[in-house]
Amino acid sequence: MKLSRLALAALLGLSLAACASVPAEPAGELKPSTAWVAYSPDWAAEAEEVYSEATAWIDSVEGDLPDGSWAVVLDLDETVMNNIAYQISRDLTGESFTPDSWHAWTQEAAATLVPGAAEFVRHVNAAGGHIAFVTNRADSEQLATENNLFSLGLKRSEDFQVLLTRARPAGPSVKDGRYALVPAMLAAQGYPDVEIIAYVGDNRNDKPAEPGAWEFFCIDQGGMYGEYCAEVPGTGR
Repeated sequence: MKLSRLALAALLGLSLAACASVPAEPAGELKPSTAWVAYSPDWAAEAEEVYSEATAWIDSVEGDLPDGSWAVVLDLDETVMNNIAYQISRDLTGESFTPDSWHAWTQEAAATLVPGAAEFVRHVNAAGGHIAFVTNRADSEQLATENNLFSLGLKRSEDFQVLLTRARPAGPSVKDGRYALVPAMLAAQGYPDVEIIAYVGDNRNDKPAEPGAWEFFCIDQGGMYGEYCAEVPGTGR
């Protein structure tokens, strides 16, 4: 199969931003959700819009909260880290997600940033909040994940205080147990009595099952994985 410049760049781990002018893929070569995230400026615009909304909400409430008393919890994949190169490689070979192929991808530490993510993380920190990442990446992928985040300019202790992965094979994909641990982990690090005031994700389940005194902001990842925020890529929220 002849690959486009975008697909080739993705397979080689190159920046997708450098391929922004590449023409659309032939029909059927990529799934609609993959093509939308890879090619459409609407995806980046929607991600930035969600982060803008989350930023505005933080600004509206943080003035009433003492510095260090609150936190925001974010998912990682398709929320902070963009793994479109992995999905392109799966589409082009006609294969779907597998734990082994995903593990190999994470070890490359080649994910890029979701637009607006880094700016939001830094805004939360500057406003006096803490950042916690709660992800379903495996515990065996934690080191590579932190290395990937570091390469993207997001550093432990400076930009985030907590990164909770999923124990494999027995750990549940439901994150509620790990969400409950975040305040205790922050307290153990010297930040007691921290309240989680917001969650950001790309799936409807990237928040606790039970309602609480928090807000949820969901990025449309085009329906690639899980219970996504929009039924059809690019339809908006």
